[in-house]
Order: sequence, then structure tokens, then C-alpha cells
Amino acid sequence: MLAKFKNTILEIIFPIRCVGCRAEGEWFCGNCAAKIVANEKQFCPICWSENSGGRRCENCSSALDGLRVAASYRENPELARAITTLKYKFSKNLAQNLGSVLANSISQKNYSTERVVVPVPLHKKRRRWRGFNQSELLAQSVAAKLNLSLADALVRTKNTAQQAKLSRIERIENLADAFEIAPDFDAKNKTILLVDDVASTATTLIECAKILKKNGAREVWGLVLARG
Repeated sequence: MLAKFKNTILEIIFPIRCVGCRAEGEWFCGNCAAKIVANEKQFCPICWSENSGGRRCENCSSALDGLRVAASYRENPELARAITTLKYKFSKNLAQNLGSVLANSISQKNYSTERVVVPVPLHKKRRRWRGFNQSELLAQSVAAKLNLSLADALVRTKNTAQQAKLSRIERIENLADAFEIAPDFDAKNKTILLVDDVASTATTLIECAKILKKNGAREVWGLVLARG
């Protein structure tokens, strides 16, 4: 009751406004989310060479089979503000509309009910501090909109430093042995759609894909809102 009263007072003093149109009521309204310009071009997640669908190049080696990036920061500055608000201002109600952006960026017919949506996990300490895992909220929205199965297939066992502050080599070292397969998840022969908010070097997605492939996953694709 006290928390609800406190939030009500804060909303009166500092009203919630859409990061796009500044209308009151939502951090990122449905109208602005619908205006996001989806990426027409996709790239190999390893060498970043342009290709038709984001599949890993034949000459590139990785556990990650491909990566779909929903939109561009350059063409959608409001998207960057929305992601920042979700991740660092703890505005979890943004996730549903951002999940729509993710779902709209891929063809529903290409992701049948045989696919499983999996969020990139947070360590339990960071999750307690933030109050939620933004990737999990996005994954829930994607799974619901595309009628796909959702599974917490991975566990983050290592409370790593923030990737954004590290070089590529440091990112790889930082994430070594950071993930494990969840005890109750059977990855064998499954195609996984691995959801995160952004990808810079795709190091986190690759490390997650390694664990899933090691445990029998057939294919692992990343799905993110934007490239960092």
C-alpha cells in the first residue's frame, strides 16, 4: 500500500511521458512503437558482413547460427531512449511495446511453434537489484505475440562486470563460464530464439549459444532490438 501511494505521488510530480511523442501515460506508447522503422539489412553476427537474413556466414565459425537486429538507432532515436529507460530507469512497462518491435521484425511464418524463445539471463544479484530481467520481459512479449514456447533455459552463474565498459577481448574473458543450462530444460534438437535487448559484439549471445549447442540444441538464433 505504501509503495503504491509513493508511486502515485511520484507520477503526479513527475508524470510518465512517452519517450517518442511525450504524451502522458506511457513510457513508450503503442503509436510510437508502431512507427519504428525495421531493419531491411541484416548482417552476419561474427564478421558483420551484410546478408539477406542475418545468418552466420559459411566461412565464420560460431555456436550462434544467426542474429536478427530489429531496428537501427540512427533511424529510430526514440528506440535508444526507450531501451535506456527500460534498462537503467527500471521502467518495466516498456517491455510489452518493445517486445512488439522485436516480434514485428521477424516473419511469423518462419518461427513455428517448434521454436523456443529463451531470454538471456541475469545473475540473481543483479536481478534483485534491478527488480526484473529486461530480456525476460522482452522474451515473454515475443513468445506471446508469435505464439511460441518460452523457457528459462539458461542460468547465469557468474555476476560479471557490465559488458558495455569492456573491450571485445575483455568481454570474452568476462563471460567465461558465466552460463549453465537450466536443470529442467532439455535443449536436444530444439531451435532456440535467444532474446536480449542489444548486441554490440554479440559476445553474450555467442556464449549462451555455446551452452545451448553443447546440450544438444539444433540451431540458436539471436534476436535483439538494436546493435549497440
